[in-house]
Amino acid sequence: KWSKSYSAIKPKGYVHMSLISEIANPYLGAFVGGLFFGLAYCTASCLPVVAGYIAGVGSGFKQSIRITLIFNTGRIIAYTLIGALIGLFSGLLGFFVSAEAISPFQIYSSLAFGLVTVAIGVMLLVQARKPQCNCSGTDTNVAVRRVRRFGVDFGAFTLGFTRGLIVCVPLILLLSTSLTLVDPVGSIAIAVLFGLGTTISPLLLLGGVTGWLLSKAPL
Repeated sequence: KWSKSYSAIKPKGYVHMSLISEIANPYLGAFVGGLFFGLAYCTASCLPVVAGYIAGVGSGFKQSIRITLIFNTGRIIAYTLIGALIGLFSGLLGFFVSAEAISPFQIYSSLAFGLVTVAIGVMLLVQARKPQCNCSGTDTNVAVRRVRRFGVDFGAFTLGFTRGLIVCVPLILLLSTSLTLVDPVGSIAIAVLFGLGTTISPLLLLGGVTGWLLSKAPL
């Protein structure tokens, strides 16, 4: 039953899952899977979002890497929630991963991500057009201050969190194949390790390079 559900949502070109399933340790397999998919899939889908945000706040190389890390932290937390839900309600997994059941969730999570992206983009555009004063000698970028509180860039975090809620098929497959091997806490660990694996990807470096290039470009 589950195999039919998986095949219904499995993306085209998804032929390397067998390589990951060869790894006996589910935790190591989750981390390696994150590394593998972070090389291409995660970088291609997340870089446009990260680059657009970096362009909006006007960051350099180091700050852009920090923004990318915060974005990835949001994704990892979203993956952790998904791992916890699947671990706690594993009996419903066959229903959860069916094409009929997952489509509405994908639609609503994609809409939430789109609304957050638009809202943050509009805020950055509006704040960037307001006059700035350097009277205090501190950071004059109003847009940056508006999305950063207590040293945390909530704009980048929110983008990453909502992006992570859009169901990642490789993560769901990894969690489903490990249900008989781990307990609910183990499912959370697998989701976290997968997210950490995707974080160690070209996305981190490319985010920093994007900030460096934009800092050298004309206004």
